[in-house]
Amino acid sequence: MKFKLFPIKNNLFNKIFVLMSLSVFIPVGLLGLLSYNKSGTQLASVTSQLLQDNLQLNARQVNFFMKNVENEADKIIASRELQNLLGQEPPKTYEQEIQFINQMVDVVIQLRGSYEMYVFPRNFDQYPNYRNLIKLSKIGPDSEIFGRAYQLHRNGIWVHIWDDNLNKPIFIYVRAIFANNLKPLGILALQIPDSLIREVLASPSSFQNYMFLLTDDQNHIISHPTASFYNEIYIPQKDWYKAEIQLSEAGWKLIAAVPQKDLFGSIDEIKKFTVWIVAGSLLLIAGFLTLILRSFTNPIKHIVQHMSSVRIGLLYPFRLAKQREDEVGQLIRGYNQMISGMADLLSTTKEMESEKRQLELQTLNHQINPHFFYNTLDAIKWRAEKVKETTISTMVTKLANLLRFSLNNGDEWTTVEREVAHARNYLDIELLRSNRPFQIFVQVGPEIMKLKVIKLMLQPLVENAVKHGVSKLPEGKGKIRITVKRKDNDLIFIVEDNGLGLQEIAATDVDQILDNDDSHGIGLSNVHKRLQLHFGKDYGIKIESAPGSGFRVVVRHPIQSTVLS
Repeated sequence: MKFKLFPIKNNLFNKIFVLMSLSVFIPVGLLGLLSYNKSGTQLASVTSQLLQDNLQLNARQVNFFMKNVENEADKIIASRELQNLLGQEPPKTYEQEIQFINQMVDVVIQLRGSYEMYVFPRNFDQYPNYRNLIKLSKIGPDSEIFGRAYQLHRNGIWVHIWDDNLNKPIFIYVRAIFANNLKPLGILALQIPDSLIREVLASPSSFQNYMFLLTDDQNHIISHPTASFYNEIYIPQKDWYKAEIQLSEAGWKLIAAVPQKDLFGSIDEIKKFTVWIVAGSLLLIAGFLTLILRSFTNPIKHIVQHMSSVRIGLLYPFRLAKQREDEVGQLIRGYNQMISGMADLLSTTKEMESEKRQLELQTLNHQINPHFFYNTLDAIKWRAEKVKETTISTMVTKLANLLRFSLNNGDEWTTVEREVAHARNYLDIELLRSNRPFQIFVQVGPEIMKLKVIKLMLQPLVENAVKHGVSKLPEGKGKIRITVKRKDNDLIFIVEDNGLGLQEIAATDVDQILDNDDSHGIGLSNVHKRLQLHFGKDYGIKIESAPGSGFRVVVRHPIQSTVLS
């Protein structure tokens, strides 16, 4: 059952939207405009003073933090052990460099404070192994930062970079190390995560979206609550109040910003207006929603009652007294469509269960004790060999193999290799007992030999090709070809002969052939139904035939995830 989607003008969303717009948007807009106009000047003054006071406090905190970092660097540089180690001649052998590295590790452990510490000797290129061990993000001896640090002598440099490993910005304080005779010995670098600097910042608890950021002298963002804004040019956002102050230690700027909406919500007078607006709007909404809810809750209640009938198996459609064109009407039509689908599915399931039971009965009717057959065939083979009848002996052996594969303790699965061998075994028996010899061609890719398939698919098809195809041709003219190949995620089995084909029907529909030609239908029907019961309607048999042009059967079987040995 199909139904069309009706124009949007009839849906419930528009009805509710219009009513709520009239009851909420208009009074809220008028009263909100009045309240904000009255308090605008006061908000601007209070906000500016608040931001400036808080910003000065946090600027002192950041300057104090950076000063502590510089003081820690001064203590490290004054270390006699570090200066003596850097004042040594560069190592000339690998052993000397290893000794230098061990000594440097001891010194770093001894001097290391609250931050990550890196020491670079003056002639860093003469320490290849030490150079491989130590890396300071994107700053190294080849950086122009180190050259500037040597030129500044007693002063350090603050640097900000992006750390790809942390996926965050970091700050590095770089300071040159000099001997008492002002000979340059190396570089000290202290690495400080952005999070440590942001921990010293304190924002007013009353503003949820209060934000701090740092910018450099080019107005690029070097610290932001969201790391992805790093190195972007700072552009003040609309509807935000902001204040900024210059930091004394690094020449950077500290900026504080807060959305205007956060400030507006903190004014008592606006809160009072909002309370009255909300109260009045709720009264209007309650009246309108009462009318709206009644229009769709009643049909839904009737649908729930109808579900009780569906639950006990009464699958008849739901009827509404008045046809509706909105979402409720579409819901009812969709519900009826679901009931129709359930009825169809139930009918299909019953039909499939009936077919499955018939196949199981057929299987039970054909199950005979295999030991009786094997013992009888072995006796016949022994007597044939005794009288030197090799043809009979060979035929009996192949027949025993055929029965053994067919029974196989009820196992329904086999491999492509065994399935093809079983079909070939059957054809060999037909060649031994037939008065009309025919040719057999088999083409199977070696990469699919061990794939798992349903048993006894090919034998009924080749039996059909022998009985209704090549057996009706002159001696030696018959040909049967078996092809197995992979196509995407399926296995394709093809059995074709050059017989006379279908004389009465020329069609590719399996059901039509089974209904009109019982001579072809028994084996083909069994294979086709088994495949569809296992894998669904997309799999099974396809037949291609025309009078005088042979008979070709194509079987589609999905590739299974497991492989049999």
